[in-house]
Amino acid sequence: MKNPSLLLVATFLLLACTGQNRYAIQLDAASSDVDGYQLALYHQNADPSLGALDSALVEKGRCEINGTIDSADWYVLVFHDPQRAKTMTQLVYLDGKLDVKLSGDRLQIQGSAVNDAWQGFMDEYEQLSASVVALNQQYMTDPSNAGLQQELAKAYQDFEAAFRKMALKSIKENIGNAAGVQMLKSSAAMLEDADIEGLLGEANDTFLSDPFVKDLADQLVKSKRVSIGQPYVDMVLFTPEGDTVSLSEYVGKGHYVLLDFWASWCGPCLRELPNVVNAYKKYHSKGFDVIGISLDESSQDWKAAITKHGLEWPQLSDLSGWKSVAANLYAVSSIPHTVLLDPEGVIVMKNLRGEGLEAALAERLR
Repeated sequence: MKNPSLLLVATFLLLACTGQNRYAIQLDAASSDVDGYQLALYHQNADPSLGALDSALVEKGRCEINGTIDSADWYVLVFHDPQRAKTMTQLVYLDGKLDVKLSGDRLQIQGSAVNDAWQGFMDEYEQLSASVVALNQQYMTDPSNAGLQQELAKAYQDFEAAFRKMALKSIKENIGNAAGVQMLKSSAAMLEDADIEGLLGEANDTFLSDPFVKDLADQLVKSKRVSIGQPYVDMVLFTPEGDTVSLSEYVGKGHYVLLDFWASWCGPCLRELPNVVNAYKKYHSKGFDVIGISLDESSQDWKAAITKHGLEWPQLSDLSGWKSVAANLYAVSSIPHTVLLDPEGVIVMKNLRGEGLEAALAERLR
């Protein structure tokens, strides 16, 4: 695009018509620089390979899309050049008149309370994640840099804490509308069980009836079974050699045990592994063990990662990915995820990482 400050304005009009909502997407770029670009609309849950709900090409800086939808819902607006080398996407809620502006490489949505709230949420997310994104780009070019790896892990921890605080505030402010549900979908993996329980307690019936929210409530019930103060849940998994092993063979033997849920394909997991390795080397002789529980599906990738990262502790998996028995029993919805068990096998802490893991072990294994 020749002019990075070009503003692209599109107006969404939804009108009641024979039980459906009629929409009109009018794009006026005020410039011919984007002639030949395509504006397309997809349903959020539709298979992109099936094609767009509707689309139009920009001519003389303008294009228009007209159609009907059954009800207000979330859609994805896509704007790209003819070669699809430059693509911009934005999640939008079709519930009224919306203005869509393009400034540089980003779509900006304004016009309804739901979209304004969602746009504000995404703006704050981008601001909070900027340092992590920048460090990750550096790390990708120099993955063997231990100092950079530690810096990235710390930055990610700081981001998670700040994002969690922001997400909770935003969801509470939108607990009665569609934006609140979408915010919860985007942040649930970083929220604590107590956070989610509190939000669900404030939500109305419409919010609670969303399928994702229902699943989250079910997950919360499972999570309580493995909350702090509860005894560990035994399970049977396989070693890399294919042997069947019960978790009880390692737990309740007089040592603190960290259950470390990870996978070879999980970037944050791999960045956290050096902290676990250091903790294991420092505290193993004092009564600390680690059990790696992988959500891999490929035996080859799993074994290669164990060797590459020098993981000396027992490794278990059923190679079932997110359908793993372990993930289900321990209500794991995101990784890395850790559970610290005391010498008797009681859960004493969860989600320990980096400095938090070091501090917890230093306090217990002096």
